[in-house]
Amino acid sequence: YVPVVTGFIAGDEKGRITTLGRGGSDYSASIIGSALNADEIWIWTDVDGIMTTDPRLVSDARTIKVISYIEAMELAYFGARVLHPKTIEPAMEKGIPVRVRNTFNPENEGTLIVREQERIEDIVKAVSVMKDVVMLNISGASMIGMPGIVARVFNALAEENINILMISQASSEANISFVIAKEDFKKALEVLNKEFKNNYIKQIEYLKDIAIIAVVGAGMIGTKGVAARVFKAVADAGVNIIMIAQGSSEVNISFVILEKDAKKAAEALHREFIR
Repeated sequence: YVPVVTGFIAGDEKGRITTLGRGGSDYSASIIGSALNADEIWIWTDVDGIMTTDPRLVSDARTIKVISYIEAMELAYFGARVLHPKTIEPAMEKGIPVRVRNTFNPENEGTLIVREQERIEDIVKAVSVMKDVVMLNISGASMIGMPGIVARVFNALAEENINILMISQASSEANISFVIAKEDFKKALEVLNKEFKNNYIKQIEYLKDIAIIAVVGAGMIGTKGVAARVFKAVADAGVNIIMIAQGSSEVNISFVILEKDAKKAAEALHREFIR
C-alpha cells in the first residue's frame, strides 16, 4: 500500500494545531523522507526544476540538472522560490537526494539535489535575484571601538522577528549596512530608533527600490578571478554596485543594486558564466 500523509499542518509547543507556512508541504515531505531513509525525496511543483536564473528576466534561462545541497540552499535563500531553504535540511542530514519535478510535465527529470557534485566546467551554477528589499545604513563616530553595537542591532531586530538578509560593515566600524525585507522596513526603523535613542548612532539612512543579486556555484571555491569577472560583467552592463558581501565558503557572491538594473545585471552574469 502507499501511505498518503498530509503536509503543511503541524503542532506548536503547546500541542495546538498550526501550519508551517510557505514551503510547509515540501518541508513535511523532506522530514518524512528522512525518517524513512528514502532513496530519494521528490518535490512536485509547477516548474521543471531549479532554473539558472529567473526566466522572467533572462529568456534563455534553463533547468539545472544536478546541484549540491549548499548551492540549492543558497539559491532558495536568495529568492529562488521553487524551494524553501529549510526543505533541504532533513534530507541533507541523511544524505538523501532531493529531486524537484514539474507536476504538469512529469516526463521531465527536473533537478536532482545531492550532497556533493563532481567538479564540472560550470564555475557558476545560477544567478538569483531577490527584490522587495530595503537597505539600511547605520552610522556614527561613537560606534568606533565600541563593542556590542552589531549584537544590539541583531538582537533588537530578532526580538521583532525581523530577518537580516545581508550585512556589510566598514573596517573603520563607523557604519553598518544591512538588507531586510521591504515588509519589515517600518518596524525595523521603529525598533532601531528606540534601541539607540541618543546613544552611539548619529543617523539611520535607507535605500528602497533595490535588489540583491546572488551569484552561486560550488565551482567558485578556490577558483581565481571569479569576483573580478562578476564585477566586470556588471560594470560593462552599466550597473552600479551599492553593497557587496561574500561568505568564507566561496559558494556565493552577493551584492546590492538598484531594482531597475536587476534585469541588465542578471542577463550580463548569465551571459558571462552560464550560456
